Amino acid sequence: MKPIFQLPPNSPLAAAVSEDWDLLPLRIPAGWNVIYNALDARRLPDGRVEANDSEDLYWARTAPPPWLTEQEVAEKGGLRAREINIDAGWYSGYGFRVVVLDPDWDHERASCTTSDLDKFVATLEDWMQMITQQGKLPTS
Repeated sequence: MKPIFQLPPNSPLAAAVSEDWDLLPLRIPAGWNVIYNALDARRLPDGRVEANDSEDLYWARTAPPPWLTEQEVAEKGGLRAREINIDAGWYSGYGFRVVVLDPDWDHERASCTTSDLDKFVATLEDWMQMITQQGKLPTS
């Protein structure tokens, strides 16, 4: 089963999707290394949007700003002193899922599941911004 999503006509995401398969535009804040991105979609002739339905859609992890020395990162502490992972995918029967992992893949700190493509992208962007710019982990 391929997920098909109807995005609201005034959605910025809907405006960014064309008839060709292409990556969805994401606002990725400074401080993230994107390891894998397969978040692509296309507009169907009837206006609906078809998105990639893989369990492995997106994976990124934080990195300290390159201008900080290791000592400065250690002194700042908190989230800037450790690696945070964010993983996202489509899980049949559940929908899109965004997960924050800290300090490693065995420690899930937050998760969000939705079948709404706009909410999925907004959550992904909001959580990355919260982690790197506010220094907070999201709560689920």
